[in-house]
Amino acid sequence: MGIDAGLAAAITMRRHRQGGGGACVARDATFQLSLAHVLLDGGYDGVSTIGEVLPSGDHGLGTLDRLNGELVVVDSEPWQVDYTGTARLLPPEATTPFVVLTTMQDPQRIRLRDTDRDGVLAQAERMVDDPDAVVAVRLEGRFRSVLVRSVSPQTPPYRSIAEVLAADEVRWDIRDFNGVFVGFRFPDLSGGDTVGGLHLHGIDTDRTTGGHNYELVVDDAELSVSVSHEIALALPDRSMIDLLEMPDELRSVQRVLLRRGALTVEQVARALTIDATESLSRLGWLADRGFAEELTGGVAGLGGVPRWRILLRARSQRLSPRVDALLSDL
Repeated sequence: MGIDAGLAAAITMRRHRQGGGGACVARDATFQLSLAHVLLDGGYDGVSTIGEVLPSGDHGLGTLDRLNGELVVVDSEPWQVDYTGTARLLPPEATTPFVVLTTMQDPQRIRLRDTDRDGVLAQAERMVDDPDAVVAVRLEGRFRSVLVRSVSPQTPPYRSIAEVLAADEVRWDIRDFNGVFVGFRFPDLSGGDTVGGLHLHGIDTDRTTGGHNYELVVDDAELSVSVSHEIALALPDRSMIDLLEMPDELRSVQRVLLRRGALTVEQVARALTIDATESLSRLGWLADRGFAEELTGGVAGLGGVPRWRILLRARSQRLSPRVDALLSDL
């Protein structure tokens, strides 16, 4: 997985406006591509290219098309760490379903020795002293040990992130690690409904390995932090305004289609323990807003009972003026 559930849920709840053209408009804004719950429920297809999102920040983390490893952006260089632990520099045309980026403006810095991940977080909290802020973090130096992970690429129908981690996560415990970790400390924005905290992706000095960080022990490193109070939310080219506020009963239909692929009205009804009339009503709501479509000729046009499939897999474009105006009022 390229980003964990706590981070993804927290940043979606702290949403502001998208400035147009894919780049952040506020000097200290943190940029988020797409909606977190789509990723959490199995929306792993890339919706924007690396080349499109990089102007929004030189520091960040995320995942890649089909959940193919960890994405770490260091000094404007986008790196993939795949499930074998191998790092490679990404081309601009590589795609991502979800990424968080920022540019660290006038960061505070401090040297750390002989501390662990909890100590790093505690120091960052002391430096910022703002529980509601999004804190960009960079930790660079020597580490006695680091525990990192990645996952293998997924194939449709996609499972949820929790299911993927249970089956396909690969971890490495690396000793004498020299490198850099970048990421964010997100607040708990929902009174316990989401989990904030420190989220880091790293890569070694030689740019050969790294991953999503679980644990670390600092030998000698520099901690840099900067603060953001705004998130610029960039959406794929469909209007996701309705999706932002989608009721749980409609989101459940989207979740079933994301996980299981094209289904009939009756199959959706059975999966959600509702009647066929309610199933058709919910599918119609999604279809009216461009989030689902009916395959009247059956799967691949082979005939049979019509099926419904989800539509959340288009490349990103500049938002329409109407959508941009609606976002500005959120």
